[in-house]
Amino acid sequence: MNSIKTQWKEKWVNQPSLMLITVVIWSIFIGLCIQAGALLFTFAYSLFNPIVSQNLYEGLNLSALREQNIWYYGGVLSIVLFIAGQKAYLFFLMIRIFLKINLIQPFSREVSKLISSISYVALEIGAGIIIASGIFKWMQVRGYELDRVPQILGGGFEFLLMAALLIAIGMVFKRGVEIQDENELTV
Repeated sequence: MNSIKTQWKEKWVNQPSLMLITVVIWSIFIGLCIQAGALLFTFAYSLFNPIVSQNLYEGLNLSALREQNIWYYGGVLSIVLFIAGQKAYLFFLMIRIFLKINLIQPFSREVSKLISSISYVALEIGAGIIIASGIFKWMQVRGYELDRVPQILGGGFEFLLMAALLIAIGMVFKRGVEIQDENELTV
């Protein structure tokens, strides 16, 4: 416990900008966890009490869809929950990166692996949003009311772009680790 406290103090003294970013990322992560948790709770509760589907999260009203087809209702909310959970997990991985990174020796295998993990999660989110948007358009054409579900998910192409950038950064970090290891062997 004392070593963790000492590490945090050292990071705040030596790398205050990274720690400030970490605090911001923590707040976003907590917000995304609250969103996912609220959606999960209200979805589960709405299965037993249909009136809850009128205000699932921030005014999201899927009561018409629930009345039309409860299976589609469950499927839509499962997709939304999956994407919300993945977004929270993405920020959790970002927190881990900012806690592990060291500006004195920035290239480490652990940070490189975390960057690769983040890129794959961002790719999953982007692909999931694009597929979900197609499914939701198909449902709307067939007369199912989805309220603001597509807007809650956001854009998938932004996550695909982020994944592509993170894959490139991950490759740079991987090469940086190799060069750093070579330099340590020669010294």
